[in-house]
Amino acid sequence: MVKMDAIVSSVQMSNIEHTVEDIHAILQSYYKVARKRFVDVVCMQAADHFLVTGSESPLRLFSPSFVHRLILDSLNLIAGEDAISKRTRNVLVHEIKCLKAGKKLLEG
Repeated sequence: MVKMDAIVSSVQMSNIEHTVEDIHAILQSYYKVARKRFVDVVCMQAADHFLVTGSESPLRLFSPSFVHRLILDSLNLIAGEDAISKRTRNVLVHEIKCLKAGKKLLEG
């Protein structure tokens, strides 16, 4: 039993056949890279259109004039801190004030 790979590799190719195989391998490699690059570019353009520059992008929705017209409650609802973070921040600010006051008492 003889493997087909051994037969194929043992057959001598002409210069033209060898050149054709080389060009085919080069083109196949180029195609793989070009296909990946094409997919990347299409994804980037789609993301740019739908997220940044498109007519219905979030950046057009949240324009400076739109944000300026919002009342404080709506603005806090959209971009404000949650209640736990506010409470924690207030506690830490109070502790810092107390520690600074204690430091002043100890220094002076």
